[in-house]
Amino acid sequence: MRFPRSMISRTLSVLAATAVGATPGVVQPAQASTNGDRRSLVVYDNNIENMAGCDGNYSRFISYLKKQKTSPDVFTVQQISNTKQLNALTERLSDALPGTYAGVIAVHNPGSMGYTSGCAVKKNQQTNAVIYRTGRLHVEAVSRWRSLAPYGKIGGPCQELKGSSKISQDRVVNVAVRFRDEVAQKDVSVASIHWPTGYWYGPECAAQNMRATNAVMDKLGGTVKIVAGDANATKGAAGWWDKARSTYRFHDAVWDTTCKKKSCPDSTSTSGHRRIDFLLVKGGHGFSNVATVASSAAGGRYSGHRAVRAYVTY
Repeated sequence: MRFPRSMISRTLSVLAATAVGATPGVVQPAQASTNGDRRSLVVYDNNIENMAGCDGNYSRFISYLKKQKTSPDVFTVQQISNTKQLNALTERLSDALPGTYAGVIAVHNPGSMGYTSGCAVKKNQQTNAVIYRTGRLHVEAVSRWRSLAPYGKIGGPCQELKGSSKISQDRVVNVAVRFRDEVAQKDVSVASIHWPTGYWYGPECAAQNMRATNAVMDKLGGTVKIVAGDANATKGAAGWWDKARSTYRFHDAVWDTTCKKKSCPDSTSTSGHRRIDFLLVKGGHGFSNVATVASSAAGGRYSGHRAVRAYVTY
């Protein structure tokens, strides 16, 4: 007796699923793989706020990453505690995802923020970092620079924000890395930024911070330049976003792909109802798979910020 080819195919599929412990007839979730596409980089950004919002639980976001088709090539993070916590995070990513991860931090051992009680003590040290997949990217050069603010004085001069003898502002030290992409055979520069908060009237200096960031990226070079992080300013503050696009020729991944008629849906907000976390790119040929990750996966108790993702095309 001859069986139809479709029946044979279905039978083999069920046997294969049963052999690996899967339930017949149930589609198994896709597992992440590393990105072998030489035309694009998989980039994520998230202000993780030290992974320590009382519960210190970052498992939700890692679970989210595991369900994605492709694991990150680059992951920019803000308000990470120190090198010890960065190493713990890269080890956890390496264990959970395809690929091996390492990181470059802005300040190895940041000064104290002056917190003395409650959950804030866990956030006493804060700085920023660029995490990358070592199987694809190799570090060529690193730049670090401190963000500007008028030191809490409205209309004051923009100057490097260092805090005081009791309050460190190492969380506003930005870091940028030029990588050699061994798959694409091109150089790419990536910056993780965290500009001063409204408490210090930081948004007043957003345009100057964008100018400084652009100067660093131009000096580092690369076919593509990626700036991602927490601007602590909406796109309308001090004209920084307009200048980033019109003068410095950056593209905004979320704006270019998700926002219509000069406005963005609330689903793109990254902190409450504001969009203050950005993924900007100079050079290249656009984006795909852009997403603002839901609070249920990134944000909530351990961080007030949602993550942003884009596949950046060379």
